Amino acid sequence: MKHLKLYTRTTLLASAVLTAVLLVVAFFFITQTRAIERQEQEQRAELWATLLANQIATNPSKKTLELHSRVIAFGQEHEKQISQIRIYSEKGREVVSLSPDEPETLAEADLQKLRRAQAVARTRDQDAAGEQLIYAAAPIFNEGRFEGVVTLTTRREPFSELARRLITLTLALLALALLSITALLYFLFSQVLYRPVESLLSAMTEARAGKLNVPAPVHAHDEFGQLAVSFNHMLARLRTMTAEREAYQKQLEERVHDATTELAERNTQLEEANAALFEIQRELTKFERLAAAGQLAAQFAHEVGTPLNLISGHVQLLAARNGDARTGARLDLIGSQIARIERIVRNMLDATRRPQPQLEALDLNALLTRIFEITAPTLAARQVELQTELDETLPPIQADNEQLQQVFINLINNALDAMPQGGELRFRTAVMDGFALVSCRDTGEGIRAEIKTRIFDPLFTTKLRGRGSGLGLAIAQQIVREHGGEITVESEWGQGAEFQLRLPLATQPLAWAAAV
Repeated sequence: MKHLKLYTRTTLLASAVLTAVLLVVAFFFITQTRAIERQEQEQRAELWATLLANQIATNPSKKTLELHSRVIAFGQEHEKQISQIRIYSEKGREVVSLSPDEPETLAEADLQKLRRAQAVARTRDQDAAGEQLIYAAAPIFNEGRFEGVVTLTTRREPFSELARRLITLTLALLALALLSITALLYFLFSQVLYRPVESLLSAMTEARAGKLNVPAPVHAHDEFGQLAVSFNHMLARLRTMTAEREAYQKQLEERVHDATTELAERNTQLEEANAALFEIQRELTKFERLAAAGQLAAQFAHEVGTPLNLISGHVQLLAARNGDARTGARLDLIGSQIARIERIVRNMLDATRRPQPQLEALDLNALLTRIFEITAPTLAARQVELQTELDETLPPIQADNEQLQQVFINLINNALDAMPQGGELRFRTAVMDGFALVSCRDTGEGIRAEIKTRIFDPLFTTKLRGRGSGLGLAIAQQIVREHGGEITVESEWGQGAEFQLRLPLATQPLAWAAAV
């Protein structure tokens, strides 16, 4: 269904309101006309009653027959209007009647009013034939003395011919006025109001299609004209903003191109960092193997050294008590072989013992930043998000760069193993009581309470066979202690783990150096 235009709907609405107003006016006009017509008919009936009363008062007669003749003559004179006439005595008793109805008694209230020379006229209810009647009564005074009452009844006509013609003419004029006003409103809304709106809508359609250089025409300096001017200003602003947006888009494209180039360079750096990380991991594997050999050699020397000392002592005791040269030679052979075994064990310990750290002033935050750059690809591939809170006021520490790097890479590898499905790894540095504090916290599975005290033991591991040697944390603890610090762990099962390192600042003397 096609929708009506705004000016058509507005015209119809205005016409409907105007029609309702005119109908109300017509209703009140007809009602008032009917009331005036009724009042006029009541006044006419009252006038006829007064006229008959004056005739009787002017030619008084005591004879009922003569009065009856006068009433008949007056009734014949107004035969079409008067339906009945009654004459009452001064006491309210009916004397003469020109009516087919039964005699009526004059109401006492009317009689009192008539005695005061006041005529009475009113409209009665419908009679048996369904017509309304007008009742009128007038007093008969003869030389100032009240002698009786004349009453008559006339049929009430709804409208006279003049009233009907007047109502018809008025309704026709109202209908003509309604049609004229409707046509005028239609022309006014369509030409004066809708034309500038239609022009503005056309300009909006062009603007929506992207044609911002089509202004809206200004037809007049009224509200519609102001609206068109405001719209044109908005179009000018939009053109300016569009030009700025295009310039910004071009600038953004250039920035994206530069960022893409920089990202390619960073990818190259990441590839180089991955290669460096691979080499570091290879070195770490060597260090772990050497550490394992050192731990095994130390345990072997401890376990073998004690019985060798006992055997050597007993051999020397037997040699001292022996008097046989042949037996003494054999004992000397045994002693020399024992000494040879001791030299072999000592040489093996010397070959596997960790070197002392080469201490120098070290920026701990810079070291951690380099490690983060090296391990970033691995963290991203394992879906681990790295969060850092590095204290920029952290003073330098005295440390071995390579050995501390081995410690932190070991902690990161352990965190990755604890978060196979990804998670969050947080590093934080701070200063407290002359020590540099480093916190490494992961959101992995955590450490069970029954094994938390054993994680720093050599060769102890909870990883699957082939995934770990059990020496990483033991070596890390050894390195931290050789630097005069300590490493601790806080963990609850299912809530991740946090390793905390305390390393002395450059002004703090090292524990092993002080012991020397």
